[in-house]
Amino acid sequence: MIRQLVNRSQAWILPTMLVLGVMSAIVMGYSIYMAVRDINLIKSASSFVGADNFSALFQDARAWGSLSRTVVFSVSATAVELLFGLGLALYLNRPFFGRKLVRTLLLIPMIMTPVVSGLIWRVFYDPNNGIVNYYLGQLGLGDKHNWLGSTDLAMVSVIIADVWQWTPFVFLILAAGLDAMPSEPLEAAEVDGASSFQRFYHVVLPLLAPSLMIAFLLRIIDSVKTFDIIYVMTRGGPSLATETTNMYAYIQGFNNFNISYATVINLTITVIITFLFTTLYARLSKARR
Repeated sequence: MIRQLVNRSQAWILPTMLVLGVMSAIVMGYSIYMAVRDINLIKSASSFVGADNFSALFQDARAWGSLSRTVVFSVSATAVELLFGLGLALYLNRPFFGRKLVRTLLLIPMIMTPVVSGLIWRVFYDPNNGIVNYYLGQLGLGDKHNWLGSTDLAMVSVIIADVWQWTPFVFLILAAGLDAMPSEPLEAAEVDGASSFQRFYHVVLPLLAPSLMIAFLLRIIDSVKTFDIIYVMTRGGPSLATETTNMYAYIQGFNNFNISYATVINLTITVIITFLFTTLYARLSKARR
C-alpha cells in the first residue's frame, strides 16, 4: 500500500520535473550559445569566438574582486541571519500574551520587495536627515557618518539591510522546527539535572540541525543572487566597494552592452560558488552526522 502511494506521488511530480528540466536545459543551452559568441547590443551581428570570453574573464581582476565581495556579503549576511533567527525563535518559543501578533509582525520585512527595502534603508542611512545618524548622535557616537558613501561602511550597510529583511525568513523556518520538536528529550534532560545551556547544546541544537541546514542552504543560495537591494542602495559603489558578481555582470551587459561577456561572468561564477557552497554543505552534513 505504501509503495503504491509513493509511486502515485512520483507520477504526479513527474510532469513538473519534466517541464522544469526542459526549461532549465533550454536556458542553459542558450547561455552556453551566448558565451561562445561576441553578442553585443549595439552590433547587428555576432560571430563565434570560442573560449575567448572565458580567457578574458580569467584575466579580469575586477571580476575576481566582485567574486570576493560576493562571498563576503553572502557568508556574513547568512551567518548573522542564522544567529539572529535562532535567537528570536528560541526567545519566542514560549507562551506569552500577544505571541502570535509578535510573530506576525516579525514577518513584515520579509514580505516587502527588496527594492522597497533598499529605498527605506537609503532614507535611514541619509547622512544629513537619516534616523541612523540621528540616534547615533543622541548616543554621542557622531551624526555625520556617510554610510553608503564610504568604502569602509558601504558593505556593512548593505549587509545590515539584508539581515533586517531576511532574518524573519530564518526565524520562520527555525520556529517551525522548534514547534515540531518532541518534548520528551527536553523533559528527560531536565529530570537528569541538565542546565539550560546543556539542554540547548545537547538536545535542542542536534534536533534543530535539519532546520538550520535548510535555512542555511536557502539563504546562502539566495544571497549569492542578490542584486536589487544593492543596486537600489549603492549601485555597486562607492569605488566598487559593494560590486558583487551580479552587479558586475549587469554593468557589462546593460552599460557596456556586452551580453556574451556578462553571460560568461554569471556562468563561471555560478559554477565556482556552487562548488564552494556544495563542499561546505557536505562538510557540515558530515560534521552533524
